[in-house]
Amino acid sequence: MERLTLFVSIFCVLFVYAEAFCWPEGRGNGYYCKYKNKHLRKGESYFNATGPFCLNCTCSEDAYTLNCCSIGINIFILPNDCERKQVGCNQEAVSKADPSKPCNGPVLSFA
Repeated sequence: MERLTLFVSIFCVLFVYAEAFCWPEGRGNGYYCKYKNKHLRKGESYFNATGPFCLNCTCSEDAYTLNCCSIGINIFILPNDCERKQVGCNQEAVSKADPSKPCNGPVLSFA
């Protein structure tokens, strides 16, 4: 029981501080920021809602920095009798034996 309490406590702390994973994605040239084949003007955003890797990128107001953040729930740890199921930008933990049922076990995920 103590281990479960410790696990739940750590999970709650991590969940609060892990709303989204953000990173700088390349640089702009002062006129626009470039993400893959897209040119974003100052303050403009690019939103990708196609799983499995959904993100939101915004060109800074000076167009020298492009900042991107992940969107959705990603599962990092799940029991051996469960598997990940991609639903839009989110992952769900389901039973391997019956994928229509949720996983019955501790699952560690981050939003």
